[in-house]
Amino acid sequence: MLAVSACAVALPLATAGLAGAAPAGTDGISDTTVKVVATGLKNPRDVTALADGTLLVAESGEGLPGCPVGQVCLGKTGAVYKIKGPWQGRVVTGLPSLGPGVAPGAAVQAVGPASVLPDPYGGYLVLSMGGFDSNGRAALGPDAATLGTLSRTRDGSVVADYVDHETRLNPDGRQPYSNPWKVLRTGGGYLVTDAGANTVLRTAGGTTTTQFVLPTIENDRDGVPTGIARTADGTTYVSGLGVYAGQSRIYKAGPNGPEEWLSGLTNVVDLAAAPNGDLIALTYTPGYLEDPPQPSKVLRINTTTKEVTEIPTGDRLIMGTGLDVDREGQIFIVNNARGTSGELLRLTY
Repeated sequence: MLAVSACAVALPLATAGLAGAAPAGTDGISDTTVKVVATGLKNPRDVTALADGTLLVAESGEGLPGCPVGQVCLGKTGAVYKIKGPWQGRVVTGLPSLGPGVAPGAAVQAVGPASVLPDPYGGYLVLSMGGFDSNGRAALGPDAATLGTLSRTRDGSVVADYVDHETRLNPDGRQPYSNPWKVLRTGGGYLVTDAGANTVLRTAGGTTTTQFVLPTIENDRDGVPTGIARTADGTTYVSGLGVYAGQSRIYKAGPNGPEEWLSGLTNVVDLAAAPNGDLIALTYTPGYLEDPPQPSKVLRINTTTKEVTEIPTGDRLIMGTGLDVDREGQIFIVNNARGTSGELLRLTY
């Protein structure tokens, strides 16, 4: 499971790069540009690139400002940040955000909005992180009701409650624990990766069902589903974080469950589909145990040959947690996702 004990940002990552997959060279990619699109983001988690060029960023916020050191407090600092042309700013504020009190100057890590989509009925659909079962959420009080859910910003209504689903059904048979991470719109419904529950869930028509449980990996460790993307041919891919170097995998979602498609990766936290059919993968950091954290990596994966190519970023990425690709093939990346100095970057190649 992806644990909230580390505020779901300091992920249980490994300390080495690719091991077992096709080596990630940089053949054919030499001219890349990284530009800053937005700064001052508060624990940003993911970015969604819309067809009209609009960008939406889910911010987990900063918990409750002034929370005493050593305590964990619930605040209303989660937000949706929007960039459209030259304009940018927060279009939704006041969303639940859970975080610890920290010493002055220290970076606060928060649990809150993890992903955002436009709501066809107006406003936005926000997937929020969790890190507990139903009892754990209830103990936080009524203001925490949308943590661990997919909810509408226009009226606060809950479309799907993934904490409740995990608590009642516990599909993987382990400790009931839900921490939704990414959401993908699929026709009239949504696919969600629950990194805490080790499940991929489908929400449609007011009902949530378990699409599949991600297989365990070496030493019976949780697979931890993270990124999810659908390519133009209709294939859905799901990444598993793994624990140690080389344990991250990418699966194809099929009618009979997940099919392991690519292995030997490390710490893949998100996936996106490029216009040419490639998968773009984001790794959190290969140096989790090192201080300071080591750079995140962006990988291009050919879905026909499975060739893995690193897209050079000049080691500009630190603690990246989400990415998306627009219609022109530009890659947008949530960077420096711990604290209130997060960025949105644009990578072109």
